[in-house]
Amino acid sequence: MKKVTILLATAFTVLAFASCSKDDISKVTITEAEKLAIGSWKVNYYYDNSDGVSNDFNGYTFDINPDGTVVAHIGGTDHYGTWLIKNSDDDPNYDKEIEFVISGDAQMDKLDGKWLITEVTDTTLKLKDDTPSEEIHFTNL
Repeated sequence: MKKVTILLATAFTVLAFASCSKDDISKVTITEAEKLAIGSWKVNYYYDNSDGVSNDFNGYTFDINPDGTVVAHIGGTDHYGTWLIKNSDDDPNYDKEIEFVISGDAQMDKLDGKWLITEVTDTTLKLKDDTPSEEIHFTNL
């Protein structure tokens, strides 16, 4: 019985830790944010103040790689770029930002540049422009 209790307590602790959200970005280190950002993503929400909610990124997938490269895939076309997470002083509420350097089409031009990280978890990456004009949310594949 003691083994079962210990096993259940350990399982509960592991599950509780795994489900903890890191949405309070000020508590996430740059190293943690980088580890969470690595993976394959799709855009599930894009807002541009001039156009409202948009489907501009439908069909795209993004591979954020540990070597600092990012590859955007759409159909048979790939767009290559780089990414970097660093401290930000653009907004007092969000102290980390991710910078994408990527080009190739109109969507990559929209993604190119600095984005404040508003939330980063193992399943979600939410970013916003330093003005309230653009917001983009990624979901891990």
